[in-house]
Amino acid sequence: VKIAAIAEAKTIAYAAHGYAGWITVFVKAILCNWMVCLGVVMGMTSQSTLGKIVGAWLPILTFFGQGFEHSVVNMFIIPTGMMLGAKVSMADWWLWNEIPVTLGNLVGGLLFTGLFLYWTYSPREEKSAPVTAAAPEELVQA
Repeated sequence: VKIAAIAEAKTIAYAAHGYAGWITVFVKAILCNWMVCLGVVMGMTSQSTLGKIVGAWLPILTFFGQGFEHSVVNMFIIPTGMMLGAKVSMADWWLWNEIPVTLGNLVGGLLFTGLFLYWTYSPREEKSAPVTAAAPEELVQA
């Protein structure tokens, strides 16, 4: 069954590489959620309907086509593969996929998109001349 093979490829394949596999899945998850968040932002900021469709669709197509890792997708694919006979344990799933993917998705969404949007659109303080206080004598005469 193809889903079982996908579930094994998303867990056992990373486990075979040890720490390098964990880092690989983490980086793929960062890139994935960066694409997902860019799709949301580009869809929201476009003025036309076609622009919204293409803006939302293109980054999602990119993450799917490149084989990036998304925690929500994997919450369906891997347990389904396990039920269909994949040789993946719960420990394999969580240690070699769900934990690093969730952490990577958080980094990709928060840092790569959220933080840059905040820096871009956050209100800036105006640089004005310093205000000088009135001397006490001026206050008494007024």
